[in-house]
Amino acid sequence: MWIAFSSDFDWAPPGKPWLIAYKAGMRVNVTAEAGAAAIAAGAGQELATPPSRAEAERLAADPYWAA
Repeated sequence: MWIAFSSDFDWAPPGKPWLIAYKAGMRVNVTAEAGAAAIAAGAGQELATPPSRAEAERLAADPYWAA
């Protein structure tokens, strides 16, 4: 499931001692469970299709996402 996050969202898989921090603006492939939780929390919406290669390259060039 592809999700476009509109706000920061922390998701902890049940029974795991860690969490995944998704940031506003991310468009990522997540598990159905994480996606449903994000949608229910109003932190994102499901994308009908994955981001295009051009969109991925644009995001990769953005200094915000630089490591």
